[in-house]
Amino acid sequence: MASIKREQILESIAFCEKNGYFEKLNDIYSTLPKGDCAGCGNCCMESVGINLIEFLNIYRYLAEKHELRESSIERIVDYYFMELMKKNSCPFRDENNRCLIYEVRPLNCRLFGHWKKDDYNANLSRVIEQNMNYKDDMKNLYGVDISDEVLNFSIKYCEKFKPEKNYLSKKERLSFEDEIMNLDARILGSELIDISYRDRGIVEYFIESLMYSNFAYKIKIRITKEKNIDVINKIKRILLNK
Repeated sequence: MASIKREQILESIAFCEKNGYFEKLNDIYSTLPKGDCAGCGNCCMESVGINLIEFLNIYRYLAEKHELRESSIERIVDYYFMELMKKNSCPFRDENNRCLIYEVRPLNCRLFGHWKKDDYNANLSRVIEQNMNYKDDMKNLYGVDISDEVLNFSIKYCEKFKPEKNYLSKKERLSFEDEIMNLDARILGSELIDISYRDRGIVEYFIESLMYSNFAYKIKIRITKEKNIDVINKIKRILLNK
């Protein structure tokens, strides 16, 4: 699979700006319920799933902040290539547990804490089961052992967060997702960007914007098997000098 070409990203951003899609995205965000967050940063420990319009929104935001973009690329590369060996925090969480892209943070971040506890724990159980299956697949296909630190890590239900009103049902949460997916469908319908429609985390989106994804994945497997993290620093130097 090829990378997401920069020209396609910029053309898609221009298309969204022309049609007011970023404003529509912000309108959706503005309808989300509010809550009281303790700011502990415990939830900011994964490559959270995002939509295409959200990736374009974050990409546009970083394009105007050169230093933040460069430091983010370094952390994104670390997260992606060390993902099977070490549990890193979200590349956009700083040392003080603050979100570096808070203004444009994606839907999943905004909804965290609004889940009903039973729904959250049921979903967490499914994720843990998937991780175990993934471990077996990686061992059988590539001879790769995922570290226990990564395999056993999970983001527990947040007891500290208090919603302003009520916790959201699954139906209510998915209604926001559906609205954003409708924006994705319009962007993909423009055929300005050559990208398959599938679930991606924020790290994966940015890696695909920097490198050929199949090539990146092969390097990731090799780094994990050989525990050769020196390669990661070489990759960062190459990407930042593009």
